[in-house]
Amino acid sequence: MPDFSIINLAPIGVGFSIIALWIIYYFLNLEVTRRQRAEAILRQQTERERLVNQIAQHIRESLELDEVLTTTVAEVREFLQADRVLIYRLWEDGTGSAITETVLPEYTKILGETFPEEVFPREYHQAYSLGKTRAIANVEQADVESCLADFVKQFGVKAKLVVPILQENREADKQRDSKTPASPPYLWGLLIAHQCDRTRVWESWEIELMKQLATQVAIAIQQSELYKQLQTLNAELEHRVQQRTQELAKANVSLRAEIAERQRTQAALQALITASPRAIFTLDLEGNVKIWNPAAERMFGWTEAEVIDHPNPIFLDDQLEEYNTLQESILQGTTYTRVELRRFKKDGTAIDIVFSAAPLHDSDDSINGMVAVIADITHQKQQEEQVRLLQSVVVNTNDAVVITEAQPIGEPGPNIIYVNEAFTRITGYSLEEVLGKTPRILQGAKTSRAELDKVWTALSCWETVTVQVINYRKDGSEFWNEFSIVPVADQTGWYTHWISVQRDITGRKRLDEIRMALERERELSVLKTRFFSMASHEFRTPLSTALVAAQLLENCQDEWDNSSKRLRNLQRIQLSVKNMVQILDDILTINRAETGKLEFNPKLLDLEEFCSDFVEEMRLSTDERHTLSFVCQGKAVPASVDERLLRSILSNLLLNAIKYSPEGGNVHLSLEFKSDTVILQVKDRGIGIPLADQKQLFEPFHRGKNVKSIPGTGLGLVVVKKCVDLHQGHINITSEIGIGTTCAIALPLL
Repeated sequence: MPDFSIINLAPIGVGFSIIALWIIYYFLNLEVTRRQRAEAILRQQTERERLVNQIAQHIRESLELDEVLTTTVAEVREFLQADRVLIYRLWEDGTGSAITETVLPEYTKILGETFPEEVFPREYHQAYSLGKTRAIANVEQADVESCLADFVKQFGVKAKLVVPILQENREADKQRDSKTPASPPYLWGLLIAHQCDRTRVWESWEIELMKQLATQVAIAIQQSELYKQLQTLNAELEHRVQQRTQELAKANVSLRAEIAERQRTQAALQALITASPRAIFTLDLEGNVKIWNPAAERMFGWTEAEVIDHPNPIFLDDQLEEYNTLQESILQGTTYTRVELRRFKKDGTAIDIVFSAAPLHDSDDSINGMVAVIADITHQKQQEEQVRLLQSVVVNTNDAVVITEAQPIGEPGPNIIYVNEAFTRITGYSLEEVLGKTPRILQGAKTSRAELDKVWTALSCWETVTVQVINYRKDGSEFWNEFSIVPVADQTGWYTHWISVQRDITGRKRLDEIRMALERERELSVLKTRFFSMASHEFRTPLSTALVAAQLLENCQDEWDNSSKRLRNLQRIQLSVKNMVQILDDILTINRAETGKLEFNPKLLDLEEFCSDFVEEMRLSTDERHTLSFVCQGKAVPASVDERLLRSILSNLLLNAIKYSPEGGNVHLSLEFKSDTVILQVKDRGIGIPLADQKQLFEPFHRGKNVKSIPGTGLGLVVVKKCVDLHQGHINITSEIGIGTTCAIALPLL
């Protein structure tokens, strides 16, 4: 028979194998998980130790408490991934402040705010003084005081961790005896972490980390306080240098009886000498250096090795009787507390010093040398000299100097705090009459408001400004005042005062007026000379022509009988009269424009038709050597112009173009319409205008040097300019010798 027991046991064995494998996998998975957790804990612990060591290292390297606290809160917030970390300082009056903080941008800053005692009552201090910490996972839970919950909610706090920063109560420990138990530590402040975006259960390692960091912060605080105490001691020692100098010389008498005290005193004095910012050295009776501190090395350049047991190098080159007498006096027991001298450094540089010295005594109270303390006052001397020079300049200058406060710039104005003697001499006001007043006391009816506005604008921008205005003396008399105002800033860059330097320029203004009057007289004289020259030539020529023609008609019967000759002579007379009338019209036009009597009567005019007709008129009186052309560009629209003045403009420009093109050629007139202006342009191929004469184109009776015998008055362009100005237009002339001249006039359409 088959063995059914064996057949039935096989599946059972397979099942046990699967179960065994699953159990092994389960325990392996547990082991892997356990190891991963252990590794995570180890990494976390390593990172905590790194953070604590890093902060401890920073504390050892820096004496700046603010820097240490700022670094600590920043690294704690980053490590804990908290939203805010701060250090809360408790003050003696029970209030507190957040003195250091790092917080994410989206949350309210607490830094610098001072909170009343109710925020952290004194009854809470005892528990924290004993090292208690407080981890709050949710500020709204039942065991959190409602007042505390309401207070922290205003800063968005949902969970917080508080660790005390403790200091040893050193003052109490000094006063207690060996039988009195130690007093609890002093609660300096709190290291606080906030979670604002959610509630948070604080891990035990996080609490432990905060406690370690609070301990490091306490060390930093203690280190900083010790450093401040050391600075205070150094300051006190420095303050007592002069006393200690004399005590140094007499210390040997008391040291014979108190060896231990002498050693402590010597150590303290040695530390004082080494740390002192002033040069200290001692000399024996032979004048050799026995002590030479680091400040002496820095001040004079000689090292200790170079001077010890050698003559004092500071006075080595000094053969003056004064120093020898001073040294002998000290060695005889005299003490000098402040003697100002000028000495030389090792490199030859001269410095000013204050020299204090006293004799040194041995155990028998005999003088065996001298000790000296020296301060470098070179910079102080330079500043004093600069101040003295500035005071001398301000007091003795002929210009008035006024110093005012910086504010207010607007009404009623900054108050005067100083004026020099020149100010009282110029204005007639005494110092007492202007102190506390504003510079506006000098202003009056004729003081230029525009210039004062310029001053106000500059002062508002804290800029320097210079103006000239009419001001008034105390007696009411006027004077021209030129003044410059500059701002003065303090060491922080904050503007604190204005300094104004003022000058009476009344005499200069009068000279300017006289000079301008003389210039006008000279110009009038030149104009009169030009006018008489022009008149004698331009009037004489047509008058001579008319006179000759009239005499021919009068004396020659043949001239009357011959109709062609009679007509030619009459035309000569008419042309001569016409030229003289044109000259007189130009002079009258210029005179009316100068006196404001030249009438301007604009009306809408078809410029294209007007210019075309005018060119046709000019063609009738032009010889065959010249050709006149006209072209219009753009969309023609009516323009508001004075027809009479426009005719004068075109007449002068076209006649000039023809006259100064003696060889003939084309004279071109163009008319161009634009959106808001119309451009009239006359172009010729004539002799051109020299560059030197182009600067005086619009001066009456002025003509180019190259016109030679071409007749003219020098008034045509002056008339054109006056007519264009009445139209509020612009004229531009370009010319080149031998090439020709282009005159462009722009007139507004409306």
